[in-house]
Amino acid sequence: MEVASSILSSILSKIREYFVESIHQANYLLRFKNIVDDLKKEDENLRSTQHRVQHEVERAKRNSEEIEKDVEKWLMDVQNVLEEIQRLEDDIQVKKTFLCGRCPNLRWRYKLSKRAVKKTSVMLKLQDSGRFDRVSHSTTLPGVEGPKDFISFKPTEYAFSQIMEALKNDKINMVGLYGMGGVGKTTLAKVVSKEAKEKKLFDVVVMVTVTQNPDLKNIQGQIAESLDVKLNEELVERRAQRLCLRLRNEKKILIIMDDVWRMLDLTTIGIPFGDDHKGCTILLTTRQQEVCKSMRCQPRIQLDILNEDEALALFKKQAGINNDSPTLNDVVKEVVGECRGLPIAIITIGNALREKTIDDWKDVSKKLKMSKFTDIETIDQNVNACIKLSYDFLKAEKTKFCFLLCSLFPEDYEIDLEVLLRYGLGLDLYGDANTIEEARRQLRVTINNLKASCLLLDAKEGFVKIHDLVRDVALWITSKGENVFMVKAGMRLTEWPKHQGLEQCTAISLMGNAIQIVPDGLVCPKLKILLLDGIHVEVSDVFFEEMKTLKVASLNWVHLSLNSLQFLTNLVTLQLIDCKLRDISSLKKLAKLEILRLKSSGLVELPEELGELSKLRMLDITDCWKLKRIPANVIPRLSQLEELYSFKAWEVEGTSAERSNASLSELYQLNHLTILSLNINVQPCLSKDFVLPTNLLRYEISLNNDGVWASYPKSRILKIRGIQATSLIAFKSLCEKVEYLELVRIKGCCQNMVPSIDETGLNELKRLSLCRFELECIIDRTQQQDVPSTVFSNLVDLSLERVGLREICSGGRPPRGFLENLETLEINSCASSST
Repeated sequence: MEVASSILSSILSKIREYFVESIHQANYLLRFKNIVDDLKKEDENLRSTQHRVQHEVERAKRNSEEIEKDVEKWLMDVQNVLEEIQRLEDDIQVKKTFLCGRCPNLRWRYKLSKRAVKKTSVMLKLQDSGRFDRVSHSTTLPGVEGPKDFISFKPTEYAFSQIMEALKNDKINMVGLYGMGGVGKTTLAKVVSKEAKEKKLFDVVVMVTVTQNPDLKNIQGQIAESLDVKLNEELVERRAQRLCLRLRNEKKILIIMDDVWRMLDLTTIGIPFGDDHKGCTILLTTRQQEVCKSMRCQPRIQLDILNEDEALALFKKQAGINNDSPTLNDVVKEVVGECRGLPIAIITIGNALREKTIDDWKDVSKKLKMSKFTDIETIDQNVNACIKLSYDFLKAEKTKFCFLLCSLFPEDYEIDLEVLLRYGLGLDLYGDANTIEEARRQLRVTINNLKASCLLLDAKEGFVKIHDLVRDVALWITSKGENVFMVKAGMRLTEWPKHQGLEQCTAISLMGNAIQIVPDGLVCPKLKILLLDGIHVEVSDVFFEEMKTLKVASLNWVHLSLNSLQFLTNLVTLQLIDCKLRDISSLKKLAKLEILRLKSSGLVELPEELGELSKLRMLDITDCWKLKRIPANVIPRLSQLEELYSFKAWEVEGTSAERSNASLSELYQLNHLTILSLNINVQPCLSKDFVLPTNLLRYEISLNNDGVWASYPKSRILKIRGIQATSLIAFKSLCEKVEYLELVRIKGCCQNMVPSIDETGLNELKRLSLCRFELECIIDRTQQQDVPSTVFSNLVDLSLERVGLREICSGGRPPRGFLENLETLEINSCASSST
């Protein structure tokens, strides 16, 4: 009986299994439409997730960050699945019926429905795994290095040995290096940093600049960047807690704090030391021994000035004097004596006197002896005299004024040369330049002269810095005389500063502040430059009424009606960054305006009155994410426009029946246009009427590519995504001189790059990136036997990702110069190719 019951139970179980399975099988047929709808819905959801992750990845790449491996794998898996989904959806359209669509194809419906269910499940898992905490991490950057031209003397050798000995002592956690301004403390600190890394005395070495007005958030940010830590917290206290936790993870760490002016509470920054973290050592540099005492530094090491022989040797090197110049010996010693052994003074005055006559030397010696800087207390008066003399030796007045302009920026600020250019254009420093590009070249010459005179320092590409001691002298120069500057930059002020003598001011700089209230009106009849950083500060309609001579205005985080600018009839350069603007049509009243920058200013549309600015030469509307409309026929009226930096909001020919936005074809009417930054979205198949300007010196043109763009393209860049291969012909003229070409997800197969994309051989191309791109061959000699020998000859970087390349050169071998300068080749997931 039990056996019969067991058999019966087994039979019933099998029947249930078959019954359930039959229901599942029937569901594939009965729920076919619902299953297909679910597939399409999850396809859209996955594409949205992919777009979000891809956007974050592209932003990370622009910031030179490395993409996490799991993110790269996820994106590749997603792309593979989406391609499979596309093929499945194509099959569904083709095979779901038969007999000319009159009967459903049940056999294919069953198979397709089953495949759709599996793919929907895969997409749901991918969406779930696509919730990344972060998609990238900071690239390991080279640390602080000692200057290449570093010259060691007895004072530096002694101080260096003392510091290194202290750093090797586990019982010492706070080392102080002090000395007068310009003696070389920062330079020595960089040498110490390099030595500590090479000798592996510490696991991590971090160097930060504190400055006279320390910004705790900025200091925290500098440390965090070196440690690859993201501080998303807003409050200083919360940031300090996170930074402290990270620093405690390092067994031995050296933190160099340069240019400390007063006692700092390191715990408020988030630096654990002493009993909190015995492996954390601090090296600080300062001008004042009292700071070392207040910070309880042990030891306190003085960096002394150079002795007479050392100063003379350094001076002769800088001035280009050899020992065979007996006629100069006496006067050289006199000049060196006035430099008081300070390297910065010796280097500055030495460069100024290079290749000068004996009369020049004697004149300089006399001036140095007679110079008095009694109202500057920063350092020795003679040192200030040396720097002032270097300034006096500058030949061109515009070079002198450019140097003085650099004092308007906060201490230790990296000064953007493009910003200097815009200010200089507003002040007519380049009156003999016919174009902005000519003015840009003149600025580069000026900057090189100032660097050669040791009055400016190198920073990252396109930027310069000014030594704080040199800046002090520049501020002294502008405290009286023809150019009177009021500079309260980088002081984090919240109120308008009290200052006597605004009537005499020609420049006011309140950069790097958070001004919350400004006066209703200021009487500044001589003011030419106003730089104001607020924090959502409201500017009244009469604020500018008594600033009628103003030529350059740069306002950040300000709320104002542009009607308030009606008094500024001499304004040439106007920058409104992150501003909330009203009555923007009032721009038309600024008849002399040549430079207009509206970066991140929340505009929805540009006013038609903009077209009345007949003298406008540069228009920058980058990062205006809300901008939806540029009215038609406004841009062509800007007949003098030379440079345009814009973001979307353009009408592409052939995409709509009625045109409400500016058309790309309007750019052809700008005969003076030479620099263009453009980002637009287009359909995969471009209209035959699609056109772009071709007579451009530099450009960054991007299609279907979201992102943040630089205000000034430094080369010729073309980024194309998601169009048909047959539409690439629209860019043929631009490709003749393109320097960086990126082609991503081009639909269909492209026959070749030469001659189809460029018959001349893309010989100015330096970087080429191809991704998800089907290509028959790179060079097709069957179509063009006489291929230039320079084809791809200047290419330095080549990146191929998921490129279906059948062969490199069809119909023969590549030309002799092909890839002769290639340095980097990156190939990822590409089909095999043949030469």
